Amino acid sequence: MSDVTTDRMSLFLSRSWKASESELSFVTRAVAGAASRMSPVTVVVPSPAGPTEADGAFDLFGTGVGPDGSWPAAAEAAWPTALPTATTIIVDEPDHATLALLDLHAPGHPVHTIAPPAGDQGPISSLQFTGGMGDPDFIGLHVPINPLAATHRHNGLGFTGYLLVLSDRIGAPDVAPPPALAAWLTARFPTLEVVVVEDATAAVWRGRVLRGVVSVYTRTDLWRLLAHARATIDLAPGRIIARECIESLRFGTPIIVPEHSAAHAHADAGGGMTFADVPELLACVSRLRDETAHATMSAQGRVYADAHYGNPTSFVESVARALSAPIPIARYAERSGA
Repeated sequence: MSDVTTDRMSLFLSRSWKASESELSFVTRAVAGAASRMSPVTVVVPSPAGPTEADGAFDLFGTGVGPDGSWPAAAEAAWPTALPTATTIIVDEPDHATLALLDLHAPGHPVHTIAPPAGDQGPISSLQFTGGMGDPDFIGLHVPINPLAATHRHNGLGFTGYLLVLSDRIGAPDVAPPPALAAWLTARFPTLEVVVVEDATAAVWRGRVLRGVVSVYTRTDLWRLLAHARATIDLAPGRIIARECIESLRFGTPIIVPEHSAAHAHADAGGGMTFADVPELLACVSRLRDETAHATMSAQGRVYADAHYGNPTSFVESVARALSAPIPIARYAERSGA
């Protein structure tokens, strides 16, 4: 799928594009890269109107900026001219301002969304990044890892086989005390190291005592932590693909995740378990201490993650199918209640 056609275009409308650390930006950029293998891609962002802004493989088109720093009023927004009739629009996260822009500047074009839409979005089609396993609408993603991260543990740790906890706290003022669920783990399993990652640090707990703190400077640092853990316990998986859970599975590290998160699909595929409360979390960890159970989940999770998220060619082909599929046309704002 490398032949680019110029009689059609993919136009991305993205508020998250420059938020490079967010999962939404990661997924949006990945889909844009795949779409660029088939047709020209234009990326529209809420930035000052004027000359396009270079950003890697893409030039960003600024619509202007509204009072809240997001999209301006539709009538005041700059917009790319001469869109081909066969233009497909991909929105990272639709809201009323986004839909108003589409109604005024791009009526009649099919629209897809990256983030799951809130409520009835009318003719907008939600791209499916999780689920897989026979779902014809599933397109997956390419989630890269560096396999070499599995050859050397994190330089700041002198051990492996720990429980890696990806925290659900944001902007915690200090590493102590640990998140509540991590505190339960270190109390219930006093002989195990519990490594809590938050705010670019990894705090090591054992027997309810803080043993040390190391920095997590780069993605490779995180990959090393994932690759050498006994299990990854993600307390707040990303709501679109749960990226860190996929990375963990690609390294063969089972996951334990909240049952109502986007990551449950990865666990249900055989690579881990879900929990609803503290007793269930502790039971999951107890089960993974069994070598046979751990080896089974490790192997199943790696096969699943590599098949669904490790093949860039399959991802490009899936995006091509999804973006070329027709969807009903109507006025977006009217259909969504805007």
